[in-house]
Amino acid sequence: MEITEDTKIDASEKTVEWIKDLYRAVDNTDEAGFADAFTEEGCLTWGNQDMITGSKKIEEYIGEFFCSIDTLDHSFSGIWSIEGTEDADDILTLEADVTYTRHDGSCIIVPATTIIERDEKKAKAARIYVDISAL
Repeated sequence: MEITEDTKIDASEKTVEWIKDLYRAVDNTDEAGFADAFTEEGCLTWGNQDMITGSKKIEEYIGEFFCSIDTLDHSFSGIWSIEGTEDADDILTLEADVTYTRHDGSCIIVPATTIIERDEKKAKAARIYVDISAL
């Protein structure tokens, strides 16, 4: 997981730290750590797949995906946050190039955008837009 000085950031330091924690879990293929970032009723939509609802189901789904690859690594180009209010959640928008390493050692780099709806501590919903068809 990489956030460089060239990364465009319009988010609080606290939000950036939350994102770092989340993507450390992702890039360490830690499905439990990823799922823990969601509320119990959280939802995940990945590309054109059906929505997954519930942190336990998210953990199972992402664990299966992690087993299908060797490693992955996110290099962020942008992090934006619209801070919520009492009546609305935070909205995070993330852009990254993701390097996927297959089990045969070959790699592919693809752009990805993720939109996360978050209460003060956990994701209520995440939508990941990435084309992994080449995997």
